Amino acid sequence: MARVFIAILTLILSSALMPARAQDVFGGKLSLERLGSIQPGLYLAGDNVRFTLTGNGDTFLLRFDNNPEVFVLYAGHASLGGRVLKYDSGETALQVAGWGGITLYTDAAPTGLPAVRTGDGTAPAPSAVSLTDIQNAAEDETQHLAYMRGLRLTVTADWAAISADGTARAFAFDTMENAVRGLDRFSYGAAGREILAHRVDTLMVEPAAKPTLRLKTRTLIVTFNPAHGFAGRASSRAIARALESIFSRH
Repeated sequence: MARVFIAILTLILSSALMPARAQDVFGGKLSLERLGSIQPGLYLAGDNVRFTLTGNGDTFLLRFDNNPEVFVLYAGHASLGGRVLKYDSGETALQVAGWGGITLYTDAAPTGLPAVRTGDGTAPAPSAVSLTDIQNAAEDETQHLAYMRGLRLTVTADWAAISADGTARAFAFDTMENAVRGLDRFSYGAAGREILAHRVDTLMVEPAAKPTLRLKTRTLIVTFNPAHGFAGRASSRAIARALESIFSRH
């Protein structure tokens, strides 16, 4: 009889403890969700690399001091409750540990630099430009590629498509700048410069449904979608990687 009583008491106690255990598990899940949280703001990595990180959820904007390019970073889960933020080219930009520590990866520091938050930051905005401004910029970039890389390559855009739309002009300008930076990255070595010199005459920027890069005859066509903001155009890193892919197939 005593054994039956003990068994019944054990069952009652187990039933009573189940809600508490469920709460513990639920609380643990909430704690895990807080792991690897990313706080927007101003950051310092290493001794002198300063950058601004803004955004939330799965998409962030990264801009380094003294560099006009705005990078879109896409967040994903990492081991032990961490998160990883990657460029649109697929390369890792930031690693966030489960306990909150942040590591920045750069071309100059591929093994990573510890980063600390130093203050609040504001989200970047595209530059307001007139049609004349962007046409002058296209001429400047044409001269830049000739002087810095020895490339006789004309930079232009679909002027009619962007002439009446300020947002389209702003992101056409942003896309053009990124595309030229991408060409710079690709042509840094002699092999890249030789490919562009023999295969490309024109860089054309035009609006479309999504960001793409394609080679048509001897024209590189770079597209962007102004309605999607910074995420609607490719970064210089993505442009350089796309060029590698295009010319490896041709």
